[in-house]
Amino acid sequence: MFNERKALQMTLQATLEQRMALRRQYVDQDKQLGAEIKQLLNRIREMDDQVGADVIQQSEEVAVATEELPEDMVKRIKVRKTHIRHNYQEVANYIENILRESMSPMTLADLCLVLKERHDIEFASPYIGVQKSLKFLPQVKVEKDGRKLVFSLA
Repeated sequence: MFNERKALQMTLQATLEQRMALRRQYVDQDKQLGAEIKQLLNRIREMDDQVGADVIQQSEEVAVATEELPEDMVKRIKVRKTHIRHNYQEVANYIENILRESMSPMTLADLCLVLKERHDIEFASPYIGVQKSLKFLPQVKVEKDGRKLVFSLA
């Protein structure tokens, strides 16, 4: 048992070291390719300067195409919604009207969906945006249904 555990630990250590070596190799290759791309682009620009302005536009398109990130890397990058200032008093009025029309409790997701569809209002953080608006609506009752917030008029 002890020998098998020690053997597994040694295998794990070797695998981790191999992984780090692969990462270093990848980084080195990426740097090397980046340098080659830079040299090629510089050479293209030099040639364009000699030929004229017509070809410059095409080389810029090539440069942009070569500098794009691969799809799998783009998927991993989180995109933050831009911060938009809202008039929370106005949003509160919209929320009150929506709740009056529905005549039934609404979840946070449903409420935000209706705000987006009708008034083109979208919050970077729906919970915070609605909470700021509810400061102007003491008559709105907030309850929890499991993990969901449910809003209704009192």
